[in-house]
Amino acid sequence: MKLALAFALAGSAAAFAPQASVHTHTALNQHIGAGGMADTRNPDAMQHEDPRKSISAAPSFEEYLKQRAGASAAPAAAPAAAPAAAAPAAAAGNLVSFISTLKGAGHVWGADGIAVGKEESDLRGNDSFDKFASALTANGITLGAGPYTIFAPTNSCLESYEKMRGPVTADVLKMHIIEGQAISSKDIPTTPLNSMAGPLHYRYAVRKHFVNDAIIGETTFGKYENFPIDVQVGNSVIHTVGLCFGFY
Repeated sequence: MKLALAFALAGSAAAFAPQASVHTHTALNQHIGAGGMADTRNPDAMQHEDPRKSISAAPSFEEYLKQRAGASAAPAAAPAAAPAAAAPAAAAGNLVSFISTLKGAGHVWGADGIAVGKEESDLRGNDSFDKFASALTANGITLGAGPYTIFAPTNSCLESYEKMRGPVTADVLKMHIIEGQAISSKDIPTTPLNSMAGPLHYRYAVRKHFVNDAIIGETTFGKYENFPIDVQVGNSVIHTVGLCFGFY
């Protein structure tokens, strides 16, 4: 009788005793944070000898939007080069003329389109560069036989400069021109960039290439053209930019 009573009391006590807590999770090799959850931050890109264990770099947000829209995340193909000129003087004239008619990146309406009956993803228009071409002529900046590397600023970015800093001077325009070299986009990171107005400053950040804080090969939202780069005109090359170098 006493033995049965002892077992009964032990069972009752066990029912009220604290129970060991057992937590299971399926995260493998993950750091557990202070809140008890697995760390889900994006891992760094890594190349492993076993390809199955390699981690590729995640696309940028702009690249993701391009992929979602079914377009390539790579920069848009450069427009066809202008015909080679018969003489150096004609080539120089063609370069400025080409800039004045160059078709730039395509931009969507975004939220502004709703008020005018447009879809956010509809094309609002393409950048133009005739303001830069006209300013070169007005400031007496002539382009000789070349070669040149031209960082052509859009009309809109020159207008922004005028509103915030004043007139676009000859020195500001010369910052966009490198004389004696035709530098392709792939060579920009390793080539000294000495413009007609002095050195330019290159840096790489957030998976983008910058010259004087302007993105080279900038991508646009939606399915339309990115900022043209590596546009061959005779012995020269044009890269379009969406920020005036004078702001640097």
